[in-house]
Amino acid sequence: MNTLDSPSGLPPKELEPTRQRILEAARAEFAAHGLAGARIDRIARTASASKERLYAYYRHKAELFSAVLELNLIEFARAVAQDAGASLPEFAGALYDHSVAHPEYLRMIDWANLEGRDVINPPLALIEDFHAERVRGVIALQADGSVDASWDPDHLNALVFGIVSCWIHEPAAALAADRAPDADTIAARRASVVRAVERLIG
Repeated sequence: MNTLDSPSGLPPKELEPTRQRILEAARAEFAAHGLAGARIDRIARTASASKERLYAYYRHKAELFSAVLELNLIEFARAVAQDAGASLPEFAGALYDHSVAHPEYLRMIDWANLEGRDVINPPLALIEDFHAERVRGVIALQADGSVDASWDPDHLNALVFGIVSCWIHEPAAALAADRAPDADTIAARRASVVRAVERLIG
C-alpha cells in the first residue's frame, strides 16, 4: 500500500521506538475506552512520551485512532497470511486463535464502526486489498472442489468472519461478569467454529 494512501502516513514496516510505544499505548487505551473516552495524556504517560511529541506525530486524537486501526490491520493481515492457503475450516480456526490472542483488534473495529467515517479515516486501501485477497482465496478453494461452488465468495467470506467473531457480540458471552473464558471453553468454541464452517461449505 502506498504511504500516501495511509491515513496515518505509516508504511507497513518497523517503526521508530517512541512512535511504536505511542501506538501500543494508544491501542490499549482506544480498545478499552473508544475514541471519545480515550485520554491523550494517559496515552502519552503510558508511552513515556510527552504530549508535545505525540502531537508532533498525530495532529489530533482521531488521527491517532486511525493510525492504530491501520497498524492493527497490517499486523492482522501478516498474522493470518501464513494460513491463507489452508482449508477454510482450518483458516477459521486460525482466525479464532488470533481473536482470542488479540481481542483488542476486534474491539477497535467495533469502536470504528460506532464512530463512523465522518469522524475517523479508516485505511480503506488496506481493507479492500485484504478483502479482495480473501475472496480470491475462496474462489480458488471453490475451483478445486473443497468449497461448495454455489456460495457467493464475498458472502461466504463474511459469514466465516461472523462465525469466528460471534462470541464477541453474543450477549450472554459478551456481557458476562467473568469475560475471560477458561482454556476448555476456548478449545470448545474453537472446535465449534471449525465444525460450523465445515458444515457451511459442505
